[in-house]
Amino acid sequence: MPGAKRPLALALLLGSLAVTLPACTQVEEAETDYSPTEVKPIPGKEEQQVTFNAEAVRRAGVQTAHVATSGGHTFIPYAALIYNEDGDTFTYVSPKPRVYFREPIRVDHIAGNRVVLKRGPTVGTEVVTTGAAEVYSAEFGVEE
Repeated sequence: MPGAKRPLALALLLGSLAVTLPACTQVEEAETDYSPTEVKPIPGKEEQQVTFNAEAVRRAGVQTAHVATSGGHTFIPYAALIYNEDGDTFTYVSPKPRVYFREPIRVDHIAGNRVVLKRGPTVGTEVVTTGAAEVYSAEFGVEE
């Protein structure tokens, strides 16, 4: 009788599949107008203003630091330095919480974790040190 168990096991297996397969359904993707970011042109500039909602800031881990001065030199943290595909340098400044825009900068030299500027944002300006890639992606519409 050992061979009689095989058809029973096969019948049970096929029966269990028949029970679960009808439960599978195709789900359509819902359309939504929700966006965690908003991008607006800045009049007279090539750069755009990017605004994140609070959840987007949290998920991207956006952090900022202040432009500082020491020994007559103005500097930003090295983490705030961004290069574009043409090799131009810029940083994202944050004039108010969750609002960012690219500001072109001119680098004099890099000293450790500091980027000494020839030209850039004024002392005390907030610059993005963590999450700049996400801000860049939002500005230029780069998809994940």
